[in-house]
Amino acid sequence: MHLLLTIGILCFEWDIVEMIFIYLSEIVVAAVLFAIVALFAAQPVEDDDADGWGEDPRPVQPVPLLPPIYPRNVGLIVNNVFAYAVFFLFFVVIFVSVVDRSVSSLLSPTAGLVILAICVSQLRRVWREFLVDHSYRDRSPAEALELGLRPVARFVIIAVYVVVPTTVVVLTAGFVLPDIVSGPVVLLAYVLPIGAARVWLQDDAVETVLQHRD
Repeated sequence: MHLLLTIGILCFEWDIVEMIFIYLSEIVVAAVLFAIVALFAAQPVEDDDADGWGEDPRPVQPVPLLPPIYPRNVGLIVNNVFAYAVFFLFFVVIFVSVVDRSVSSLLSPTAGLVILAICVSQLRRVWREFLVDHSYRDRSPAEALELGLRPVARFVIIAVYVVVPTTVVVLTAGFVLPDIVSGPVVLLAYVLPIGAARVWLQDDAVETVLQHRD
C-alpha cells in the first residue's frame, strides 16, 4: 500500500488529501469485507463471557450460492463494528471538516484504480483466510473481526507514534530549511515512516503495542 502511495505522489502528484482518503478507504474496505465473512464463521467464540455459544448454531442460508449465515454471530459483529466505527468516524469527521473537497473530486482515475486494487487485495485475503476449501467452517467470527478491524488499531498506533512525531520534524525542518522542504518532500516524509510502521505492525505487533499502552 505505501508503495502505491509513493508512486502516486511522485508520478501522479497526489496531495495529502488524496493520500489520507485512500488510506481511510483501505480501512473501510477491510472492515466491511471481514464483517460480512464473519457471518459465515461456524466455530463458537472461545470467551468465558460469551453467552449462547454452546447452543445449537442453527445456520440459515438465504442465498443458495453463499455459505450459510449464523444468526448468533450478528450480535458480536454489531457490537465490535459499532465500537470501532464510532472511534473511526471521529477521525473521518475531522478529515471532512478540514478538507473543502467532494468525494467525486478525490476519486481521480489513478486514485480509483488504487481503491479497486485495494478491494481486490482484500477480497483475496478473505478468500485465502476464510473461503478457500470452506475454511470458514473452522474459524470463529472473532477471528474474522480481528483481521478486519486490525487496520483501525493500526491506524491509531500510526497516528500516535508516527504522524505526530513526523509532524513535529516536518514543522521544525520547514522553519529551519524553508527552501528545501517542498510538497512532495513533506508527503514522502509521512509516507515512508508510515509504510515502515505498517510493515512492522503486521501479525502480532499491533496487539503487542496495544498491550504495552494498557
